[in-house]
Parts: sequence; C-alpha cells; structure tokens
Amino acid sequence: MYEKIDISKFQSDGYQIFENVIPPDIIIEVRNFLSQQITETFEPAKREIGCTLDSDVVRVIGDIAAGRHGGVESLSKSTRDALSGHFSLEVRLSQMLWKAPYSERFQAILKGLLASDELYMHMPPTARYVLPGNIHADVPPHQDISYNRHMSNFVTIWVPFVDIDDACGGITIFEGSGQAPEHPVEHASSVFWLQGVPTEGLRPVHCKMKAGSVLALNKLVIHGSAANLSNHTRISIDFRFFGVSDRSTKHYLDMKRRLVINPEQVMS
Repeated sequence: MYEKIDISKFQSDGYQIFENVIPPDIIIEVRNFLSQQITETFEPAKREIGCTLDSDVVRVIGDIAAGRHGGVESLSKSTRDALSGHFSLEVRLSQMLWKAPYSERFQAILKGLLASDELYMHMPPTARYVLPGNIHADVPPHQDISYNRHMSNFVTIWVPFVDIDDACGGITIFEGSGQAPEHPVEHASSVFWLQGVPTEGLRPVHCKMKAGSVLALNKLVIHGSAANLSNHTRISIDFRFFGVSDRSTKHYLDMKRRLVINPEQVMS
C-alpha cells in the first residue's frame, strides 16, 4: 500500500508544492546533463539564424514572436525547438530523465496523488529551458488537458532544476481554477503555443520553489509560465503520470517494470 501523503491542497486547489523531494545529487546530475545538451543544441541553431551570442538569440526569439524574421516556418525543426526552449526527442527519451521520478519520495507522492501502487509515465517527458533575459518564453494560461487528450486522467509534476524566484520566473497558478470546467482551445495564439484561456477573476500565484521541490498539477487547473529575468538559464521537466485505473493511447513507461509500452502493440 502507498505511503500516506498529505495531498489536501492538491485535492482542494488542483495544485500543491512538495518540498525536498529529489536528492541534491540527482538534481546536479540531471541539470549538468541537460546543460550540456543546451550547448550542443544551440550552436547549430545560432549558425542558422546568424547569431553569435545568446543575447542575440533572445532578440531573434522576440522578432519571431512578433511575426518578424521571415517567419518561423523558414527554420529547421531543430532550430524551432531550440528557440522555443524544447530539448530534442533524443534527449527527452534519455533514461537520465527518469532519475528524478524514480527517487523514493517522488514515488511516495505519486502513489498518494494517484491512489495507485502501479505508476505509469507518459513518454517522453517534456524537458524545457528558458535563456537568461528571455521575456518571450511565457506559455499562455492553459489547462494541461488541452495538450494531453491521449490520457483519460493524469497528474502533471513540474520539476525545476534551478531555484525558482521572482527573477527566474517559473509557473504561475491561477488560484480558484483547480476544479474549473475545461475551456475549449481551438487555435494557436502565437507561433509556439495554443491560445490562452480566460483568467478573469482568478488570482495569479507565482510558485516559488527550491531545486529539489516539485509542483503537482491536476489536468484542469489553469497555469502559465513566466519570463526569465535572471542571469541564468531556467531548466525544468514536465512529467505526466497516471495510475492503474487510467489509460493512454500514446507510449508510456511502466515504472514497475521499467518498460516503455506502445499501446497499439498491446491492442493488436
């Protein structure tokens, strides 16, 4: 049976921060791995857009967001991913990213949130980075269900690998939306993200966290991300998990067996 975890705020508000979840050595190891991948990803991207400095890249990101720079369609997929702060599929598939959710307290929290001893993780996780001074990285307010219709139900765990303060940005929750109905989203509001959902009457709460803490979100709570005004890169991973009573139509990791499952092969 799963360890008893206090999830009362998650149940009432749709989100909850859990502190001191991931051991420091895992935080450092995964952060170093992802930092190296940023360097390797950005060099070809900078060459393609004709930049030599990261600060110039941030300027180009702003131009693209404003509809300038010839349009994002003219760029290669790898460069589009680099500019929007997404790691490559190869990086996202690395088992290095599994280290955080396999840590002991992380597992206990998941079992409490999902009321399930059997845990499944959507594959691949979404690893992201936001360059220093990037004011164009804001993901509009949204509900995770809009991006994840392949799962019947799930919990999102957002894991920052740097401290999240006022300057570094991070996740903003819109208090009071944890039990909100789903808002339909039909089109993109920018070259990078889906249209934002309405937040009138909801109080924004910036979730400040130390590296090693995690933020749990249900599929309906409205949240967005903030600009990185600090002098260091923000690195994070979004994980999505479901329990034994739920299903996914896309690849997922059976965490007990450490086996990636293709649902199409299971059904055939």
